[in-house]
Amino acid sequence: MWYCIGTRSEIGVRGGWEGSTYEFMLVQPEAGKIIETSENSIIVQWGEVRGIFQLAVRETGHFEHHDDGCPGDWAYLNVEIRGDHAEFTLPEYKYCGDEGVFIEFNKDNFLAWSWVDNAVPDNGFVTRPGRYELRTIDHNMCRMSAFVDVIQVPYPTVTLGRDFMACTDDFSIPAFNISGNQQGTIYTCCSDVNGVQTTLLSGENATTLFVNNHDQGEDTRIWVIADNRGCLASDSMMVENCHLRIPNTFTPNNDGDNDTWNIYWSIEFPDMILEVFDRWGRRVFVSPRGYPQPWDGRNMNGQLLPMETYYYVIHLNDGIRHNPLTGTITIIR
Repeated sequence: MWYCIGTRSEIGVRGGWEGSTYEFMLVQPEAGKIIETSENSIIVQWGEVRGIFQLAVRETGHFEHHDDGCPGDWAYLNVEIRGDHAEFTLPEYKYCGDEGVFIEFNKDNFLAWSWVDNAVPDNGFVTRPGRYELRTIDHNMCRMSAFVDVIQVPYPTVTLGRDFMACTDDFSIPAFNISGNQQGTIYTCCSDVNGVQTTLLSGENATTLFVNNHDQGEDTRIWVIADNRGCLASDSMMVENCHLRIPNTFTPNNDGDNDTWNIYWSIEFPDMILEVFDRWGRRVFVSPRGYPQPWDGRNMNGQLLPMETYYYVIHLNDGIRHNPLTGTITIIR
């Protein structure tokens, strides 16, 4: 006697004494469970495990002057459970964006198979998320259904912005765009130059990169990868070596040579403001925004300043580097 896995069957006894009652038992619990019992039969819901199992039955006869009955010995029936499940290659299928995914299963185990409502084409390629039901008929003529989930995962976004120049060893990129990403997206970052330490602010709303030990003599590419359950997006930016060349002396003596303090490539910083201080910390000069006219060694009242070493502070105001550049400039006459 055999049945298909996952099916229900009614099994009864014949013969026996008139008035007898019957007790049934599945010897191996994994075989299934008895879901209904009548006077001399049962309905069994067979489990999902293939194999040979035993169904036990015992008769209790009821005779005159024996109200408690007389139980007999257990009798056993071997039952074989057959059938093949549809086994998918993955417990669930996932695809990124609008790419779709192929659903694969053990087709060779079945005489016939079909998807409910023809929801999946014959090649198994799915472009919509959802739960899909597959119906199969195996070589034992067992009919079964199997279900598989298909999940659509959106690609995350990450945008670092345009390339820029770094004029300090340590700096931060304060705001890169990760808006709209799903909760739980993981961000990783790094630099492709040895020795540069790049740290991404932790947390799901991370929007800051901290860079340390940047080599002013070498360009550095910094990248960030966003990972949403295996769906990846990335962006990178080039941090160029600082082209802002700041001389430490100039000679404002009207000889036509080196008469002004030319800061090369300052045009790259249109919002730059330069301040100059004397040895006592008094501000003697402040430039208009963008440093449009090189300093000629005069104070804010137009007077020539004496030959001396002065201290400068340059505010780049580029929205990236928050720490100003500082140093000394010496006037030689």
